[in-house]
Amino acid sequence: MTGKRKLVMALTAVLALTGGLSGQAAFSNTLDEVIVTAEKDQMEAKVLPGGFEREETSFGLTGEQDIMTVPYTAQSISAKSIEMMVAPTGQIGQVLTNVPSIRTGTSLIKTDFSMRGMLANGSAMYLNNIPSFYTMCIGPVTNTIDRADVLVGPAATLSGSVQSYNGPDGGQPGSVYLYTKRAGETDFNRVTLSNSGYGDWGEQFDISRTKLGSDGSWGVRVYGMHDKGGMSISGARREKNNISVDVSHETEKSKTNFYAGYVDERLNGTERRFAILRNSRWVPKAPDASKSYDDPNAMYSDWYGWQTTLNHEQKINDNLSWFLNAGMNDMTNRRMIYNTQITIDDMGNLKDAQIWSQYFLLKNKYAQAGLKWKVHTGAVEHNLVFSVDRSHRIMYNHNTHIDQPNEHVTGNIYSGIHFDPSIYGFDNAYSLGKMFMYQEMDTSLNFMDTMKAGKWSILAAGTRRHGNYRGKKAGNNIKDNQFSPTFGVSYQPNENLSFYGAYAKSTTRGVPVFQPKYQNNGEILDAVKVTQKEVGVKYKWDKMYAAISYFDTTQPQYLDVNKQGFKKPFYLLDGKNHYKGIDFNMTGQIAKKWNVFGGFEYLNAKVEGGTYDGCHTDSSAKWSAVWGMEYMPNTDWSISGRMNYVGRGIINRTNKTELEVPSSTVVDLFAKYKTSWGDVPVTLSAGCYNVFNRSYWALQPGQGNKLLLSSPRSFILSASFDF
Repeated sequence: MTGKRKLVMALTAVLALTGGLSGQAAFSNTLDEVIVTAEKDQMEAKVLPGGFEREETSFGLTGEQDIMTVPYTAQSISAKSIEMMVAPTGQIGQVLTNVPSIRTGTSLIKTDFSMRGMLANGSAMYLNNIPSFYTMCIGPVTNTIDRADVLVGPAATLSGSVQSYNGPDGGQPGSVYLYTKRAGETDFNRVTLSNSGYGDWGEQFDISRTKLGSDGSWGVRVYGMHDKGGMSISGARREKNNISVDVSHETEKSKTNFYAGYVDERLNGTERRFAILRNSRWVPKAPDASKSYDDPNAMYSDWYGWQTTLNHEQKINDNLSWFLNAGMNDMTNRRMIYNTQITIDDMGNLKDAQIWSQYFLLKNKYAQAGLKWKVHTGAVEHNLVFSVDRSHRIMYNHNTHIDQPNEHVTGNIYSGIHFDPSIYGFDNAYSLGKMFMYQEMDTSLNFMDTMKAGKWSILAAGTRRHGNYRGKKAGNNIKDNQFSPTFGVSYQPNENLSFYGAYAKSTTRGVPVFQPKYQNNGEILDAVKVTQKEVGVKYKWDKMYAAISYFDTTQPQYLDVNKQGFKKPFYLLDGKNHYKGIDFNMTGQIAKKWNVFGGFEYLNAKVEGGTYDGCHTDSSAKWSAVWGMEYMPNTDWSISGRMNYVGRGIINRTNKTELEVPSSTVVDLFAKYKTSWGDVPVTLSAGCYNVFNRSYWALQPGQGNKLLLSSPRSFILSASFDF
């Protein structure tokens, strides 16, 4: 780790110094004016009033489209929102909560979140239109991300087919398209220093050069960070090191972008995942969120590796072009954590707590090539897309070192948790080598036609996937052929009003059961099909934008099922969850100097069939909402706040009665001030998450009887210098 840190710091110093010298002359007279103009042009061209969301989205094969014309629920989170609400050392989930239908997790060692009450994780995220880089425990490198386009609903065919076992079209409720930072309109050399107030210090550099080459068609951006120190959770700490480069090339006939990055991150003592026994009489009060419930000196999650993407589009003529999207990654995760989560009873006593050491390695290769063709048939304009995907994913997983229940951990979440001293000799994650887990090889054919005729727009897309899954155990080989369609129609009577309807279906391949704790270990379960119908309205007026939709979604559920005469539970598809509800979001400028964003979701989620027929879906809450407001007294100051609310939730008991989980409200505050120190522009930022330091349970939809403990109040201060 020491050598990697030295490398990052050396590169930071060299790049910042050379960049500073080359950019000094241009800065002397015109920098302030150029920056203001560039920002103004960008705001007018790409961002909705208020600047929190972009007015265009890009979901894979669709390309850039106006938010008013896309026939589905979508939000494009802008760079402003990410810069404002994601701490320099934070996670992308800190800004995904701006989407009313999304509830993010609180455990930093997991990427879990939910959409419309359905579980998702890092597998639902794309990087520069490349899928399958992330998993449930490997997430995006936040300081590399410029914007996030969120597609709510299982319309993964808009990007072609990817691996269904863990991928976005594998029964996921939606997709998050992340795009890396690229060279903009101006050159800059930026250094950012940050401190959390808990002994955590961070340094970032960001260098951008544009209009390079003889014709000015090249741009390069290099950025990276080092961060190390304590966290607001007692005893917890982290260390982050990464470096990335993004190269872009654009001419009249072609666009190319290449990204490559290396990351090394380690977290100690950040476990927030709990599970309550289903035979409990009530949900116990949330314990002190400022405390650690694992051993920060022994338990950790460390992941490292590299990833690269290539995106290219080439015009053949004015109506025809070809494109290529490709990427590779190699990510390793070593960790010693609780096996699944901390299980408790209704008095807060730990039950059957187990510690395990684990090693896994994920290798992923992906390529997509296709044609885009614009053609007319009478009065109808067709934007046709044909593509072929090929993906290969292999995982090595070595997790045999799991202790016996309560061997190393006992106690109570209120009175204290005891860790046996032998825990310090238990970890063997760094001695574990490769052990084959599974391999996925998929080929797909994709078709999409966006038809426009007057005020009408119709989307028809379909993907035919030919999959080949090979598991560790004999008999875990699966070959499948799945078809997933997406349809949408929108009617726009004028440029400020749009009505739309959509239908989408996605299908997994059968999931193999590979845990010895299940009676049916080695079995392959049936495929899961997620179907969603949706209608909605989008409206612009003055300096505001709003959208409201009604959705109806079904998703079969996996469940632990106890059967009479068997000591072990079965892992089965047991009934299905039926989700119906309303999404509403809005953003804009309500008055001079005042910007707002927010929305709510009403969700009616019920189980149909199976063990819990007629019950509410586990961890569902009928109401959730987000509201944010920004006050800008002048161009130098920004003061903003955000409130997230989740209503009363439930967890199903074994006798089909319900355990009530109290509602929660959390408030975050942010401030930004632009000034200068001599000739150096400086931006000072401050953030406070969970201002009132509330300890509460956060529901974890899609994971049965699991709960997440909130994170305590945390502060972040940063200063950015442009040289």
